[in-house]
Amino acid sequence: MSTVDPQQVRREREAAWRGTTGALVMTVVGALLVAAAGAVAGLAVSRFVLVFRMMQVNSVFSDSPDPESIWWAAPGAVVGTLVAVSVYSRWNHRWSGRTSDFAGVGPLQPWFVGATAMLWWETAHWPAPDRVGVAVDPTFGHDEVWGVGEWVWYATVWWLPALATLVTVLLLVAGGVTRLGRGSRRARLTDVLTNGRRVVGEVTAVSGGTSPDASRTLLQWTFSFVDLQGVRRWVERTEGFAHGEGPVVGMPVTVLYDPARPGDRKRIFTATTRDPGPEDFLRPGTS
Repeated sequence: MSTVDPQQVRREREAAWRGTTGALVMTVVGALLVAAAGAVAGLAVSRFVLVFRMMQVNSVFSDSPDPESIWWAAPGAVVGTLVAVSVYSRWNHRWSGRTSDFAGVGPLQPWFVGATAMLWWETAHWPAPDRVGVAVDPTFGHDEVWGVGEWVWYATVWWLPALATLVTVLLLVAGGVTRLGRGSRRARLTDVLTNGRRVVGEVTAVSGGTSPDASRTLLQWTFSFVDLQGVRRWVERTEGFAHGEGPVVGMPVTVLYDPARPGDRKRIFTATTRDPGPEDFLRPGTS
């Protein structure tokens, strides 16, 4: 039997990594691994599309060799992505000291950067069709002029990597907007931690429970609290909770709010854990 709380030990061990050079280096390594996994996925997609492209633009009797198959690319991309995202997530959270979000970008952005770079590289080295605009039949001489579909498949050499680039840019922009919103939330939390009040509130409604199979479960829940003027207020939110930290109807919660603006939902924060720290007031979905 242990006389030390194992959860507290884990929290202290994780806290020891916060802001360290080692954790930062491993976070960068994790990001590079994610980008590499994305590159392997881009390779798999490129070779898959290339097979169908050559089937469409060349005759079935074409003398051109079939594209080289890379059988390990698809399974390698799946396994590599799972491993790389796990490494990146663990060390990013350790370095930042928070698990509710990622410091910098999430794993999706570097994954798409790697995939997009590989698609540009691969398509630049795709073999040319036997003849642009015509499916040449060297056996029976029944050449066929391309239709719209064949021209679309021929153009994959440009629109496939361009589409991946567009998605990557949109993800990077969305990530930037998310970081701005996240910074604004943290600034408000810092201000309310300094100038606000903590009171005990009560959970009045919950849409369900957390799952042990998910890192976080999205729940719609409602809590109430009484402000300094004696007014009872109800706040409804949809937020993500780790297993074991989700709200239960009737349980007490710590409510942090701005007494100068008690009706401002953006300046109301809650924690479902005992003795909450600043990070316990921030969860995915917190406005």
